[in-house]
Amino acid sequence: MVLVLPLASCENSPAAAPEDVDSGLITVLVDGPEEPVTEWSGTGDDFPDHPYIPEDVEISVAHPEFPGADGFSTALHGHIDREVMDFRGASRDPIGLEIGWEVVAADEDVLGVRLVRTEEDLHGLRQAYATYWYDAATGHTGYATELLADDAALVALNDLVGEALGDHPDVDHQGLLPIMRTYDSIGFNAAGDLVVEFDDGHLSPVVEGHPPDASVGRITAVIAADEAGPLLSDLGERARQASLTEEPVLSVGEPDTDLEAAPVAPGTVTERGPDVDCADPEVKCVALTFDDGPVDETSHLLDILAEEEVTASFFLNGNPLLTRPWLARRIYAEGHEPASHSDLHESMSEYFEPEELPAQVAMVSAAIRRQTGYTVDMFRPPFGATNDDVKAELARQEMAEVLWTVDSEDWTGSDPAAITDRVVELVEPGSVVLLHDPQAPTIAAVPQIIERLREDGYTFVTTTQVLDPEPGKTYPPDWDGSW
Repeated sequence: MVLVLPLASCENSPAAAPEDVDSGLITVLVDGPEEPVTEWSGTGDDFPDHPYIPEDVEISVAHPEFPGADGFSTALHGHIDREVMDFRGASRDPIGLEIGWEVVAADEDVLGVRLVRTEEDLHGLRQAYATYWYDAATGHTGYATELLADDAALVALNDLVGEALGDHPDVDHQGLLPIMRTYDSIGFNAAGDLVVEFDDGHLSPVVEGHPPDASVGRITAVIAADEAGPLLSDLGERARQASLTEEPVLSVGEPDTDLEAAPVAPGTVTERGPDVDCADPEVKCVALTFDDGPVDETSHLLDILAEEEVTASFFLNGNPLLTRPWLARRIYAEGHEPASHSDLHESMSEYFEPEELPAQVAMVSAAIRRQTGYTVDMFRPPFGATNDDVKAELARQEMAEVLWTVDSEDWTGSDPAAITDRVVELVEPGSVVLLHDPQAPTIAAVPQIIERLREDGYTFVTTTQVLDPEPGKTYPPDWDGSW
């Protein structure tokens, strides 16, 4: 556990917590069914409609139900549904998943619930944490980051957490990014300080060929009340008070108002690419796409794209993604477009039987959602190899099949100059360019590709901006896998 010191309190803060209370613990008011709170519990049979359901996986999940807060129960059920789906899809040889709960805030204004996820697969046992906050006035269920005022407050919190973690030996600061799924669990301790907790292994350094080490367990940062206070939203301040109550209120009234639209949680990236219309004949759009990452070279590539202010699309594979999940978070955080290039990078049409395709399609989507909250809607089959079975599975999982219109041939061993010349020669407005970030010559070529295409009047956009792809369709439309 890492603390921000000193743990000072502001004028309106409660008295400090007793010395024998761990300041890195989120306060718990109720840890099981207690009148009038009941519990919904379920197994894998309660989630039959997921795109991939591996055999012999034990699922045991639960969430609380509060009188007057039906919307909270519905929202918690939806979050658990997503966690079950993504565990099934993203895990290597999944064994079991349990989700338990605690009430961490309870008064007439706000309810707070902490979900604890314990999962086991080929790589061992680990836990993950998430807090959700119910605004009784509006009936809205907020993510942890909605305790903060806005994106700027999340960035400020990220900086404070980074300072708190300092030179912690089990923390790779590259993975500390101000996005929603980095900050899944935020709450308050018994002194009213802000507690941020990270899933087992979420911030661990890279272990080549293996997911980050989860054995370090839960890592926390505690931000003193006077530092955290200016960062809180109205919901956050009310949640803090509801966390400190001595007499929990476990039954709330019906919401007073209806929200026209749910707020966007801080840390949600909603804008990707420049504000241009690629359908406008006066605009020359081009999409740079990178396959086979994320790898070490991806970090250097992202540095180049940031310096050049260029947005790109990244078609990621399963094993690299499990090894370097922080790079998926960075791709998302910096406004690039994550997409899937399958789990194992084998020919979808030749290597797999039809019944094996659901897992190949689901894996990267689930892993990216776990790391970022973003739902992938584009899939590029390795080698461009596809057939009717592949297309049908992509349609079932509501994804578009996206190939390319310009092949850089960087995979043939070409040098940077040859890669650059070929791309620049073949690009036309609306092109989708195939590149590979694990190739060092490609990384060397990217600055020249950007410079020369800009000189020719091109604007760099995402694949979605060029194609506006629809689920179940293939782009280019006449692609049959026989390229």
